Amino acid sequence: MNDETISAPASSPAIAAATGSHSATLRAYTHSPILYWWPVWVLGLIFWVLTGFGLGDQTTDASARWQGLTFVFVLVFVIFSTTVRLRGANSVIFGLLLAIGAILLGTANLGGPIADFIGQLDIRMSASFYGFMGISVFLIWVVMIFGFDRVTFYDIAPGQVHQRVIWGTGDRAESGASARCTYKKDDFLRHRMIGLGITGDIEIQFPNNEVWELHNVFFAKRKARRINELIVLRPVD
Repeated sequence: MNDETISAPASSPAIAAATGSHSATLRAYTHSPILYWWPVWVLGLIFWVLTGFGLGDQTTDASARWQGLTFVFVLVFVIFSTTVRLRGANSVIFGLLLAIGAILLGTANLGGPIADFIGQLDIRMSASFYGFMGISVFLIWVVMIFGFDRVTFYDIAPGQVHQRVIWGTGDRAESGASARCTYKKDDFLRHRMIGLGITGDIEIQFPNNEVWELHNVFFAKRKARRINELIVLRPVD
């Protein structure tokens, strides 16, 4: 089984009611994959500033090529990480493939030619390109993370789970009785590397087999544990 389930301890109604008086509603926001594009706008803005202050002089071939290669490799890595999901066993397989590939390259003495090929790549961007990419991706990132991603959110109260929508229709509420909250195993590239280990996915399954999936939640493991504590409690009038 690939999922790490945080099971809620059994609790009697009396204990649940007593504990519920000390409970607070937990709010969780899901986020779109643009959350993991922060390295692109960070690097773009850094190179833009360095170039603007003359610290990354584009007239110097070595400096211009180093910045261009770095930006392109980071961009490709982010695109790959946000497109391909490597969760659980898949992440282990991917790591083994990388290790085997490195061993084969070392055995065949191909590391040198590949490094030379990469070093000969002549990829250069102007300061305007870095500025445009950094600012545009940053603005999209801010609008999505602090705007559209907050249109729909989840409130978990003692014994109840609410899906709320700021505008339009879609507000829903389900009983937490017999529901199960699962913290999904991390995607190594998204959650561990680009997400810095603080993001994750949560799954809430109800007795009617309906599943609510909460993707890219900040502090997901801690929130999943708290959700399991709340849904077994008796709602307090």
